[in-house]
Amino acid sequence: MSVSWQLKSWLVVRWRRSEWGSNENGLMRHLAYLVTALLMLFADLSAALAQQEVEPVSVQAPAVLKVAIMNFPGYSEVDSEGNAVGRTVTLVDKLLRQAGFAYEVRILPPARIWRGLEDGSVQLWPGIVNKPGLEASTLLARRTLGVVGINLYYPPGSPRPQWPDDLQGKRVILITNYTYTSQLMRVLDDPSLDITFLLGSSHLGAVRMLLRGRGDYLLDYRAQVDSAAATLHIEPLPHLKVSEQPMRFVVSRRTPGASDVVRALDAAYDQLESQGVELDVTRQ
Repeated sequence: MSVSWQLKSWLVVRWRRSEWGSNENGLMRHLAYLVTALLMLFADLSAALAQQEVEPVSVQAPAVLKVAIMNFPGYSEVDSEGNAVGRTVTLVDKLLRQAGFAYEVRILPPARIWRGLEDGSVQLWPGIVNKPGLEASTLLARRTLGVVGINLYYPPGSPRPQWPDDLQGKRVILITNYTYTSQLMRVLDDPSLDITFLLGSSHLGAVRMLLRGRGDYLLDYRAQVDSAAATLHIEPLPHLKVSEQPMRFVVSRRTPGASDVVRALDAAYDQLESQGVELDVTRQ
């Protein structure tokens, strides 16, 4: 029997026994009964609310999280044994282990990652959301894993260009299947600039195109060009910084318990950060 039901019965009995209204003593006794009853009622309500607050919340998450990362030499690539290795892979491993997730990592091209995030075959990607429409298919973690830079490169010995005016009438090399920020593309698509776009099939190939005079400028990701320059044993290419975007965990909305996965990843980040663990991908 609940306290509230007992209270009702108790009040009825007390009402009948009291001398309500007959004298001052009867009135005072009844007021004391009423105050006591109200205290019992509030205690009953508090207990009920507390019981509701401690009910367990069901958390749904995949048994094995499907992680995809783009190929960035030095950051994420496949070694001679077919394993995903690199700075980004190391950072992802730290955070997913801390969050308690089992996972598998694949190195995939950008188009497959974006398609996978949309259909759920890729559940997690550390990257930047710069593909139009991808926001509708994904959730974004709040914590930043590093900054992804996009630079405008020009041949050694050439004058430093003014962005974007000096692109007018020039040939700009872009990378096949890579996207750039919407803001950058709005600038490049300005008809008054009359830019001719050339496509490089790889970052290494694009750097070679620039050095051979097959393009006037190269718009590319900083980490990729740094790696290409190291492979070619050349000095870093002169450049302008034109964009920097935060890299975060991107979770497909088709992932079971997608919101819970995002919260768990942010919590894992905070826990490791409080322990002094370095969580910037460029410093792994």
